[in-house]
Amino acid sequence: MERVIDQRKIVIAGREESVQIAFVGNRKRISIRIDDAGAIQVRCPPDVPLKQVEALLHRETDWLDRRLADVRSKNLDRSRLGEGSPLPFLGDCLTLRLGNWGRGTVFRCGDDLWITGGNPGSPDLNLDILRPLERWYRRVAQAYFRRRLDHWSRIMETPYNDLHVRGQKTRWGSCSGRGNINLNWRLMWADPRVADYVVVHELSHRRHMNHSPAFWDLVRRHFPDFMECRGRLRNINSPW
Repeated sequence: MERVIDQRKIVIAGREESVQIAFVGNRKRISIRIDDAGAIQVRCPPDVPLKQVEALLHRETDWLDRRLADVRSKNLDRSRLGEGSPLPFLGDCLTLRLGNWGRGTVFRCGDDLWITGGNPGSPDLNLDILRPLERWYRRVAQAYFRRRLDHWSRIMETPYNDLHVRGQKTRWGSCSGRGNINLNWRLMWADPRVADYVVVHELSHRRHMNHSPAFWDLVRRHFPDFMECRGRLRNINSPW
């Protein structure tokens, strides 16, 4: 897939921002996104003139300003992750605890989630906290999702091949043609009902590999409140 990168500057609310523009060979339309780091990225078909891209960016400066403010505000909150920080976990809230003893383990004790072996006085946010946290969430997600998949597979009388826990940035789950179910470990930040909706959604793709009316009828049969769950998915906030 051919991909040509260009860099541009744009003025948003009086400040200059960098924009990465990617011309992608099989792309049909222009899209604008702001990643978790607050970088503006544009993807567009290869034959789109730069003037058209720049005109679109200028029309969307109000939205870009609001979105950048939101992402950067969340990043400031994430940078304060440390001793006593709240951590969402299946509808509950755990409290992060840091200890300089032990050999770098992560374990839950009641409503406390301990990370040991780091430096609580001056922790390396990535090495001492974020990496161990993600490993712990992934590990518990593997066991939890397996139980929920087996539960709903029996109810729906719909088998699946295998489970893979992923860390996608833009997808909560997917189903492959081979019957493998992929689920995002970040669903552990949601409450159990919302996580179960994603499980049912992906198992429904074992019957319908599309989003046809028949697919949504199957989802609705097991999850009458699926629209509410979809809305709650969009409102999940990252704790880091």
